[in-house]
Amino acid sequence: MKTGQYLNIQITNKISEMPKKIVKIAQKIRKQENKPVIILANPQLGHNIGAVARVMANFDLYKLRLVKPRDAWSADETYSSASGASGILDNAGIFDNVGDSIFDLDTVYATTARRRDLIKEVLSPKSAAKDMKMRIQDGQKIGLLFGGEKSGLSNDELSYANTIITAPVNPEFASLNLAQAVCVIAYEFYSGITNGELGRITESDKGRIEGLPIEKTRGANKNEFIHFIEFLEKTLDDRGFFYPAEKKTMMLNNIKSMFQRQNLTQKDIKILFGIFKHIVGE
Repeated sequence: MKTGQYLNIQITNKISEMPKKIVKIAQKIRKQENKPVIILANPQLGHNIGAVARVMANFDLYKLRLVKPRDAWSADETYSSASGASGILDNAGIFDNVGDSIFDLDTVYATTARRRDLIKEVLSPKSAAKDMKMRIQDGQKIGLLFGGEKSGLSNDELSYANTIITAPVNPEFASLNLAQAVCVIAYEFYSGITNGELGRITESDKGRIEGLPIEKTRGANKNEFIHFIEFLEKTLDDRGFFYPAEKKTMMLNNIKSMFQRQNLTQKDIKILFGIFKHIVGE
């Protein structure tokens, strides 16, 4: 059984001579962490292969295998589309057929939007990502198989897969670009293994956590909120805002609810105090 031809251009270069982005990719490839292998069957366009490499780097995947790519797949446009993820291209495995490309894997997921006459489990990208994570934790080696741009995967190629992944898409326009298809599944997998940090993480940028970012302040406590409302009530009362008087309680409750919905921070309360004091000339 063939193990494929592997290129080793970036990895064998001196790391000190590489750009920082490529150094990180080279180091990731060297570690060979147990993460899904991306397998492209019969890819036709170099810029799509490059775009796949870029998406892989976006979501921390570094093992790429190509089955019968076009002869000119490694042209300049491929590397241009990779946008810094050239190390993934340089270390891609090249295989003659799908069977050879999965020789060392335990479980293979294949992607298709079409109904096939094959009895196989079908999962959404989100469900497949959870399944992959569990299998990897059990020590399995995982492959994600994608078809070429022209006609996707053949039934023969699909027959090698344990599970089919189908994304929820517009049924009248279900075909995804190759890199887009990889992106959907890579995103779901990466989302399930991260610690919640979002976006770019560098020496100067810590990344973000979902929700309201209040690192330099804190949420206003009830004492601060009540103090502000009491000040606002007196200010409005002095200027005859609550009219007619019998509706004051209802109006004040609406005002409190309006501000409460904003999840004000301590800093917000101070700013609001400053605004209203300036308006009334205090």
